[in-house]
Amino acid sequence: QAHLDKCARYLHCVVAHDVATAARFCSLFKYRFAFFYTKQWPIRYYQSNGRLTRLLSTILAMSNHIILTAFGTTTRAKDTYHFLESRITPKFPGCQIHWAFSSPTVRRGSRSAATRLASVSDIVSQLENPGRIVIQSLHVLPGHEFDRIIAESQKLPVPTALGMPLLHELSDFSRVAKSLKTLITDSQQEAVLLLAHGTDHPCRASYSILQKIVHEQIGPQVFFTTIEKPAEPSELIIKKIHEAGYRKVFCIPFLLVAGMHFLKDINGDHQSSWRNLLKEQQIEIDLHDRGLAYLDGVDEIFCDHIDAAFNSITT
Repeated sequence: QAHLDKCARYLHCVVAHDVATAARFCSLFKYRFAFFYTKQWPIRYYQSNGRLTRLLSTILAMSNHIILTAFGTTTRAKDTYHFLESRITPKFPGCQIHWAFSSPTVRRGSRSAATRLASVSDIVSQLENPGRIVIQSLHVLPGHEFDRIIAESQKLPVPTALGMPLLHELSDFSRVAKSLKTLITDSQQEAVLLLAHGTDHPCRASYSILQKIVHEQIGPQVFFTTIEKPAEPSELIIKKIHEAGYRKVFCIPFLLVAGMHFLKDINGDHQSSWRNLLKEQQIEIDLHDRGLAYLDGVDEIFCDHIDAAFNSITT
């Protein structure tokens, strides 16, 4: 299967006249000799009677698939998803990209057939003659939604591999902190407030790791809290900012998509939104209105997780 994958990805580039990307698979030549000779399959045999054409057609037909799986959101998601797909697709030539959504509530909300959002099971059931399948989580942490993906993948009729969420290895935390540092340095703000989603899942311990790494790489001017189930009430966070002498804060949504939570809980008009809570304490606020997907390097982390998932498939 590994040889088939190499051949399929290389041939896809050749057919598309994508010389630059084909060059990435220049090692295919040594695989080609191993594929046709070591396996006792003389090339002359396949050249006769059109067998080579049929072999190449079979290789190309066995497409590999990447199912990008997000929570799903009702606002501002489409552009973000298109952006991520535009960054991921060129790095996996020959792979077909699909979208699935882990939230049943969001899927139920897409009522018309034209906009119906698919689950992982829906996507897999439509695949014909698939090669290898990677289900790539586009969640920030391996929480309840990732558990849902795992449970769903275990019921699929074909084997799949799972790509881990954004923050999995310790190196992922450091890479995200590095991307944040660039954004924060460019903004030249006095203090920074990272606003994550929040969860009651055991993965919430990852927030403490993130906060520690961010403080080490950027500095103590970065404050951290969550929108849901915060470890400390918003009043206490704002008090810490105020007592530290900051009168200006750069708020960054630590969310893949700056969607509903950004519009409602961070930048909403109601009294308890973070924008209004900070203003009440005479703290000037500057809002970053884009999600983590647009941070430099975040797409590369997801691509590395996809690569790792493909490499975990042995047959």
